[in-house]
Amino acid sequence: MHASALIRESEIRLADGRTLAYAEYGDPEGQPVLGCHGSPSSRLERHVEDPDAYRRWGVRFVVPDRPGFGRSDPQPGRRVMDWPDDVRQLLDHLGVERFATLSLSGGAAYALACAHVFGDRVRAVGILGGAPPPDVPWPWPRWVPQRVRATVHRPAQLTAVLRPVFAPLGLRPALIPRYLQLRLNPADRRVIGRPAVRRILADTFTEGLRNGTAALAEDRALLFRPWGFPVSTIGQRVHIWHGTQDWQVPAVLGQVLSAMLPDCSGHWLAGEGHFLVFDHAEEVYRSLLE
Repeated sequence: MHASALIRESEIRLADGRTLAYAEYGDPEGQPVLGCHGSPSSRLERHVEDPDAYRRWGVRFVVPDRPGFGRSDPQPGRRVMDWPDDVRQLLDHLGVERFATLSLSGGAAYALACAHVFGDRVRAVGILGGAPPPDVPWPWPRWVPQRVRATVHRPAQLTAVLRPVFAPLGLRPALIPRYLQLRLNPADRRVIGRPAVRRILADTFTEGLRNGTAALAEDRALLFRPWGFPVSTIGQRVHIWHGTQDWQVPAVLGQVLSAMLPDCSGHWLAGEGHFLVFDHAEEVYRSLLE
């Protein structure tokens, strides 16, 4: 069966009139997992080359587009803590009560915000290559420009700085995986070199940036200001998977986040990179459903 036949896409109208688009994968009666996609990305982000794997594992994977990405309307002036209310409306619409949440890279703040707001309704949290909030001094990756570091605590200015930085990504987003292949470590180059993975990434980046790069600049800027809640209050078990050779989000950032969480299992995968999930998806989902 073609992959597109295994993806169910739809949208809802939120209470404030915005459209929220989402996709579902796997078993409609399976254990729900909310996907908090990366940045840039979209509802088309999945972590398996064969989407039928979700059905085999008994997973109902639900991935909404964040505001401004994909087919979701923008939300001017939004904050990280606005996201759980969108999620609440979506899950109530879908009839989902208890769920796990899983994030890739820039989605970590949003997954943890859901855990903070929903409490026991969230059974577990998974973070793939995520970074901590700006509550502690960051060990900056070398690729972050100095002008970005200088404006991190001034979100409006940072958004303005980031827009021209990210503008080239909006020209040909389908080529982003090839660019990543050139600049990331050997493990990531191997993973992205697989045609199915490259196609997944090209599709989700292209869809995420269908409206340009303004949402991406805003999304990244939000991650560098206080998220609106202390991660030390997260009571659920949080699993972090991080490659020791992740050149996109260095493993030290994952270790800082792990130290801030009361109940965290850190999985530090030697020699792996930012897209390790494509080789470890079954382990990741099994941990969230235990």
